[in-house]
Amino acid sequence: PLAVPLLERVRELAPDEPQSHRDLALALAPTQPQRALDLLWDVASGSWDGRFADIDLIALAELNALAAKAPKLDLTRVDPRLRRNLPLDLRAVLSWDADNTDIDLWVTDPDGEKAYYGNRLTLQGGAMTHDFTGGYGPEEFSLRKAKPGRYEVRAQFFGHRQQLVSPYTTLMLWLATGFGTPDQKDQRVVLRLSGAGDQVLVGTFEVAARRP
Repeated sequence: PLAVPLLERVRELAPDEPQSHRDLALALAPTQPQRALDLLWDVASGSWDGRFADIDLIALAELNALAAKAPKLDLTRVDPRLRRNLPLDLRAVLSWDADNTDIDLWVTDPDGEKAYYGNRLTLQGGAMTHDFTGGYGPEEFSLRKAKPGRYEVRAQFFGHRQQLVSPYTTLMLWLATGFGTPDQKDQRVVLRLSGAGDQVLVGTFEVAARRP
C-alpha cells in the first residue's frame, strides 16, 4: 500500500507510541502478514505509557484474527497462553490523529442502549475499552453475538490538552462484522472534526437476522 513508506517513517520517529507500530501492522497485513503479526505482538507485549491503556488487548485481538486467516504464520514469539482467536459479530475501533486529545466512541444498539465510557458493558454483551483521554486512541467496542437491527456509531470530541498547529482532528473508524472469521467484512470511515464539543454521527449499519 502507498501508505506503508510514510507509516514506516512515523514508526521511526515515534517508537514510544504503540499506535505507530499498530498503524504500520494494519497497513502491512494484506501483503506482509508475518511482519504485521510481529508488529502487533510488539504492541501486545510492550510496556507503554499509562495513557495508552488497553491498546495491548486491541492489538492482541487483531493478531489472533490475522493468525486465524493465515494459519501458516510463525507464532513462536507469541505467548502460547494468548493464542486464542475470539470471533466477534461486531467490532468498531475509533482512532484519531492528534495527541493529548479526548474523543469518545459511542455505539447505540437496536434496543437503544448506548455503550460509552460511562456504560462499558451492555445488557446485550457489548464491551467498550477504557476511555482514552489522551493519546490517539484507539477505543474499541466489541460484541460477540449481535442482535439483528440498526446500530449507530457516534464520536464525541471533548477537546485537546495542547496547542495544535491544525484546528482539525481526523477520525478513523474501522467497523468489522464477522471479525476473526472467514466472512469478515470491513468498512472504514474517515471524518474531520473542527472543535471541542463536536458530536458526529460516524455511521449506521444493519445487522441481519441469522439464517435458521
